[in-house]
Amino acid sequence: MNQNLISVFRIPQLKDNYSYIIANEKNAIIIDPAESTSIFNYIKKKSLYPIAILLTHHHDDHTKGVVDILQKYSIPVYSSNSNIKGTTNIVKDGSIINLSFINIDVISTPGHTLDHIIFYNKDNNILFSGDTLFRLGCGRVFEGTNYQMYESLQKIFSLDDKTLVYCGHEYTNSNLKFLMSIFNGHEGLISEAEK
Repeated sequence: MNQNLISVFRIPQLKDNYSYIIANEKNAIIIDPAESTSIFNYIKKKSLYPIAILLTHHHDDHTKGVVDILQKYSIPVYSSNSNIKGTTNIVKDGSIINLSFINIDVISTPGHTLDHIIFYNKDNNILFSGDTLFRLGCGRVFEGTNYQMYESLQKIFSLDDKTLVYCGHEYTNSNLKFLMSIFNGHEGLISEAEK
């Protein structure tokens, strides 16, 4: 795959969510749509046609827009959980999603939820981490265990250092405040984290 053939667009949603669109000149892959209006507006503005939806986990703030999108477009929905409304294709750790202009590797990352997966494209060094990894922190452990989250993060850390991570929320400021409360008196660490 030629890196120059795709673009990634961040779509702010709800209070602090991010959905993403991976696109070439005409087609779009939607990741974690929390709502549909901003997705519709963006694909119309860019004259794109959706060809698939990818879901990292079952929480509503990553899936609620799926039903509306499916009412307008008959496209496959990839997730690891058949209970997510609209899911047509179940994927698991090691699955490869072959789409018209990009192949996506599926990596299982339980911890935040038991069904959590992330999406990685090695050719373009891009990773969609959902609620597993954020800037300056990781996701809350709701269904899994701390050890599962640790193992999931190790999978991410084993990827190429040049991988660009697209996370599911904008938590940078709150994560920084948390780090500052933990590492109070270690200003050098905090200064490095802010970079």
